[in-house]
Amino acid sequence: MKKIHLLSAMCIAAALAMTGCGGSQSSSTQAETAASTTQAAQGEASGEASAAAAESTAEPEIILRYSEVNPDGHFLTDTAYYFADQVAEKSGGRIKIDIYPAGQLANEKDGIQTIQTSSGVIDIVRCSTSSLSDFGVQKLNVLSMPYIIRDREHYWNVVQSDVGEELKNEPQELGLGMVGLFYVDEGFRHFFTVDPVNTIDDLNGMKLRVPTTELMSDTVAAFGAISTPISFSELYSSLQTGTVDGAEQPLSGYYSNRFQEVAPNLILDGHVYGSGMVCVSEESWNMLSPEDQQILIDAGLEAEEYNKNAAQENDDEMLELLRSEGVNIVEVPDKTEWQNKVADVIAKYSAGMEDIVDRISAQ
Repeated sequence: MKKIHLLSAMCIAAALAMTGCGGSQSSSTQAETAASTTQAAQGEASGEASAAAAESTAEPEIILRYSEVNPDGHFLTDTAYYFADQVAEKSGGRIKIDIYPAGQLANEKDGIQTIQTSSGVIDIVRCSTSSLSDFGVQKLNVLSMPYIIRDREHYWNVVQSDVGEELKNEPQELGLGMVGLFYVDEGFRHFFTVDPVNTIDDLNGMKLRVPTTELMSDTVAAFGAISTPISFSELYSSLQTGTVDGAEQPLSGYYSNRFQEVAPNLILDGHVYGSGMVCVSEESWNMLSPEDQQILIDAGLEAEEYNKNAAQENDDEMLELLRSEGVNIVEVPDKTEWQNKVADVIAKYSAGMEDIVDRISAQ
């Protein structure tokens, strides 16, 4: 069977109809059919082992492209591969998820825009819920508010509850051209700086690179710092030259980008939880049968469990590695002062959504 990308399937089917192909087969199709028949006969003759081998080499009917900005070896990319494996297993190999790591297809923002346009370049993208705020979501943005999530257990209790389901459905309900499929977890985000930061007061006046959203700018301003827009690709050199005094990342991002080499001070303030979601193009989704949609949903639920465990293991490993490299790590056992600083920020961005905040807090 010839590989057919999902968003091309309708065009191919229409072209066949217009040329009057009907139920006839081309010579190549006949050859493929003959080969498949031969393989099946050989499988029956040689037993289950040969049959399993033939199945494993069968061409998929549907291919979906999954964009991930992190490289191979990152636990979020591992989550993508695990999801793909689950889809292949549950569909008997009919559906294949091709993973494109390291931003091969797009950066995060461009990836979101691409699945909205139904161009066929990308079918699935993993993005942070905070990035979706630039595209009009409001409820999902609550997950990115400072200190709204207490810990990893709380995060997963929230996103796997009825309120989590409501938030996941928001992009589709708003007509953004995408369907929320499953959640992922990148862990808490922490500040790292060139000079030591031992208390919240040490952030006062510091120039910090943070994601360019109003929520994050207001959050660092509440801590007394100055939000300084710098491209992520330029952050390492900006820390070297003093253009910025620090930034923030989850532990995996801090370590994998080697920021500890130029900003060896890390304070575990956990100001924001790294909530993420895997979204599929609504056009791609609507081309799937209800049965195949359920396969992706079920595979997503298993990917969530895999990701939850992988995220915890990654955090533990990163802290151990950073300590072994001599990074100055400051614990913040009592975050009350930090939480009080951003109380007005939470009130501002949760206006009209107080019920959602209350439901999240109650989980």
